[in-house]
Amino acid sequence: MITIQQAVDRIVREKPFMEEALHEGLINLSALALSIKPQVEDVIAKPVKKGSIVMALKRHEPGRLIPITVKAQRLASNIHNIIVRSNISVFTFENSINLYRKITEFSKRLQMEKGLFFTFSYGVFETTLIVNSKAENDIQQMFADEKQLTHEDKLACVTLYLPDENTEVAGYYYYILKLIAWEGINIVEVLSTTNEFSLIIRDKDVDRAFSALKQQ
Repeated sequence: MITIQQAVDRIVREKPFMEEALHEGLINLSALALSIKPQVEDVIAKPVKKGSIVMALKRHEPGRLIPITVKAQRLASNIHNIIVRSNISVFTFENSINLYRKITEFSKRLQMEKGLFFTFSYGVFETTLIVNSKAENDIQQMFADEKQLTHEDKLACVTLYLPDENTEVAGYYYYILKLIAWEGINIVEVLSTTNEFSLIIRDKDVDRAFSALKQQ
């Protein structure tokens, strides 16, 4: 039989933000107990008093997420180099026989123009092009006969240059994305190399994102 403690532990650990806030003492236990009471009762299949849930919350031992987050936070504090590029547009096309060839031709053409940002992510079924908005018309002309799935402009690219140890710390990307999520910022696209991590977000969210990343 599942105990109240086990039920509460399971529910809390399924919600990372809740567990972190609980660990940091940011949550009203009585209010949280009332909120998860129906879930607890569903798990143990019988009525439960709110006071019993409050006691279970007080006894809750943080799962693996908390120590992982602490390590990631320490490493993230070494991020000092953040570059923001504005006036970014994103196009997504369905993959086709000629699509990659056109991307190569487009990339060569842009090399002749200084200051234009262009990158792409080639997936199994679709490909996303991320480009400076100045090249929007060129994209629309060159890829006119390709099946366009999405297009969004008025975006910005926030690039973080990461410490070399980033691949050795579990939860590192989670911690960065958590900072953005806590600000209620939607991420349009994510790009990464070994030591670079780029977020494509809307122009209106740049200041909040930059502030969240710099002040962590």
